[in-house]
Amino acid sequence: MSRWFRNLLILEFAVIGVVAAIFKIVTARLYAGAMAGTLFVALGVWIVFWGLRIQAVRRSASFVVGAIHLFLVALPMMIVRFLNVSAEFADVKIFGLSGPAFHRLSSVVYLLLIAATLFDWYRFRRKGALGSRVDGLPL
Repeated sequence: MSRWFRNLLILEFAVIGVVAAIFKIVTARLYAGAMAGTLFVALGVWIVFWGLRIQAVRRSASFVVGAIHLFLVALPMMIVRFLNVSAEFADVKIFGLSGPAFHRLSSVVYLLLIAATLFDWYRFRRKGALGSRVDGLPL
């Protein structure tokens, strides 16, 4: 089980690296944002999907923060942005916050996701062999 959280942590950092590369390579901010948003949504879906299938993941801090990341941050940001394609991101309102303010909030939530994954990795490593392997987990 600890291996799953370690790999999730690697995946979380990989998403950050790929998103940074996307924004350096793709000059159209809307397209870059769409690609980055897709990665953030996919990560959230991954966490929620396995959390619903595997009890140990469902009871983790990573699952809780991952669900918050998916349903309260990544999906709303993408949906609202796509519904307001012609508007500047600074003019878009998401849950009453401007686009940039909501983006700062999303960064905090993502850092909390990383912290939750570190916590879960540490917690399951301390358990040792007791929860070290769960059949059916892909990571």
